[in-house]
Amino acid sequence: MVKELRLTVLAEDSVNTSKLDLTAKHGLCILAETKKPKVSLLMDTGPSPDIVLQNAETLGVDLKKIGAVFLSHGHYDHTGGLVGILKHVGKKVPVIAHPRVFDIKLALKPSLISIGFPSKLSEVEAAGGVMLLARNPVTLAKGVMTSGEIGRETPCERVEDFWTVDEGNFKEDTMPDDQALIFSVEGKGLTIVSGCAHSGIVNTMRQAQKVTGFDKIGAVLGGFHLEKADDKRIESTLKEFLKVNPEVVGPCHCTGTKAIRRLAEALGERCRRLRTGDTIEL
Repeated sequence: MVKELRLTVLAEDSVNTSKLDLTAKHGLCILAETKKPKVSLLMDTGPSPDIVLQNAETLGVDLKKIGAVFLSHGHYDHTGGLVGILKHVGKKVPVIAHPRVFDIKLALKPSLISIGFPSKLSEVEAAGGVMLLARNPVTLAKGVMTSGEIGRETPCERVEDFWTVDEGNFKEDTMPDDQALIFSVEGKGLTIVSGCAHSGIVNTMRQAQKVTGFDKIGAVLGGFHLEKADDKRIESTLKEFLKVNPEVVGPCHCTGTKAIRRLAEALGERCRRLRTGDTIEL
């Protein structure tokens, strides 16, 4: 169990209107800090190092104190800042991710574009990153772990519109590298932080319960990837949130306006849309 979890959004698609000196851009980067055990780690690195480093300086955050980086998946808007941030930190830093994080990742928007990791493994290592590539959950500290590869159980949560090349074949990318970060918070239950939840946010919550052995979920934050979801999927997701009944829900990034509105209508003050510059304390 951890005590006093603090999450600071260093990069996201929008910005807290009270902090207009910050920069917003499509992507996600969250600093996670706990007092006991003392942990400081970065979840994802946004689309570029400049944005994250600038916002961190504005917020008075010293990224040189981080002890690890966790990458939720291999899309550029979550990995683009990694090499520059590692160079800024200036020391060896474990970088935890799925083995498929460096896979070719493509989208049709409407023509074929690359949306994958903009750096090579060798560049990450040269910058000080010590890559820990694992499919199974990784324990980062007592009460802090990764989800590992997320099971796909719910029929409505499908990965669509992403492509890759596997063994010489152009095929749909099912995003096996999609993972989440999990904190077991004393007196609060699980706090789940997703990057995009390409596996589905419901599947992600169930995975967190499975790998930790705890049923109680106190908070779910991050991108829920519902921006293109139909009403059926949004309502199904909402039903699961009402069943799980978390105290805090913090959608952002790729969740989509319609889904965030429905979550807010159903959950009231428990739902807070996260933006660049926001801080959540649990």
